[in-house]
Amino acid sequence: MPQNRFHFPLERKWLIDDNPPSEPDCFIIPSYALKDRSTPTQPTITEIELAYQWWRRYPQASLIMCTGDNQNLGVSNASVMAAYAAKLGIPSRNLIEEDQSLNTYENLYYAREIVREQGFSQPALVTLDLYTRRAVATAQKMGWHDLYWLSAYSPGEPAYGYKWFQTHSRFTLYAYELLAMAYSKITGWV
Repeated sequence: MPQNRFHFPLERKWLIDDNPPSEPDCFIIPSYALKDRSTPTQPTITEIELAYQWWRRYPQASLIMCTGDNQNLGVSNASVMAAYAAKLGIPSRNLIEEDQSLNTYENLYYAREIVREQGFSQPALVTLDLYTRRAVATAQKMGWHDLYWLSAYSPGEPAYGYKWFQTHSRFTLYAYELLAMAYSKITGWV
């Protein structure tokens, strides 16, 4: 583990091990917020860059960028994420924008529809490490029992609008995920 990664004691108990794919044909990347109309936050960038590293090994794979305009910026998170991925060198034919979702449940619901429509056989979820537990639990509750996942570490960075505090720091990311998991249990998503 790189030395620049800070984990406080309770956080380590929250993280789950990756379940990497052997032959991925698509990567599902839910947004973890935007800084503005053209820039993802560092947590989202980290997810995209992890998917890019894997895509370089499996260049036939598609990347499904997930999340609509859940920050009221007038642009979908998915389109900003796809533009960032294109700057990394991923061809547009490998980028799919899921721009309807506004939350984790919808991210996974709509991504799963795309997976079915496209006939992908080994999708891999690419998430922020603090978000992985909740995303995987939600996917499994939806019936994705053979799902693979990869986790990316990020220290956090303030986002636009009401998401500013949620993404502000590693601690606020962790606190948000604890609350989001509790909410997800209440709603029946996990």
